[in-house]
Amino acid sequence: MRALNLKSMLLGSATALAAASGSAMAADLGPYQPYNPPPEAAPVYQPAIWDGAYIGINGGYGWSDARPTEPEGGFGGGQIGYNWQRGRVLFGLEGDFQGADISGRAYTFDGDTARSDMNWFSTVRGRRGFTSGPWLLYATGGLAVADVDHRANLEGQSFRGSDTLTGYAVGGGLEWKFSQNWSAKAEYLYLGLGDSKLTADNGDFVRINNDVQTVRVGLNYHF
Repeated sequence: MRALNLKSMLLGSATALAAASGSAMAADLGPYQPYNPPPEAAPVYQPAIWDGAYIGINGGYGWSDARPTEPEGGFGGGQIGYNWQRGRVLFGLEGDFQGADISGRAYTFDGDTARSDMNWFSTVRGRRGFTSGPWLLYATGGLAVADVDHRANLEGQSFRGSDTLTGYAVGGGLEWKFSQNWSAKAEYLYLGLGDSKLTADNGDFVRINNDVQTVRVGLNYHF
């Protein structure tokens, strides 16, 4: 009996000591608990809000430093295009047509005169840009076509030329999609159209440059 009581006392003492140790450790930790990092947030899906076809209108102003006429004036027209958005990168194709009144006149004291008129122009361009929510910043470039008329009276000779010129267009712009279906844009384009050759009746000729810089604003509807 005495051996059994001694064994029970030893077991009881060990159990009490273990419980006391556990309580002491918990007391030592106090309010501090092991750090369990929160689960990583799932990536937020960014919808391709620029994908698809669009059509719109625009208007702007064009000018040239080409001497002697230095033409300038307004234009207006429309555009149609399609965008492909992959993540934040956008690829697009756009065509536009503008009626224009970009013209200039030059006079001298000797009675010489010159006149230049750009009646319309059109471009077909690729676009590449980067999106940030409703904003799109892009570069653009492609083909430019324009109809121009020139007249000059120099030293008693009359020179005339009317051409449909083909060249290039390069530039860039910023577009803002302010609703699901509508966006507004501001754009700069340089039209490199080369020279026109004006010929007189006796075979003499002069050349006038047709390069034009343009700025425009536009409104697009996205389907």
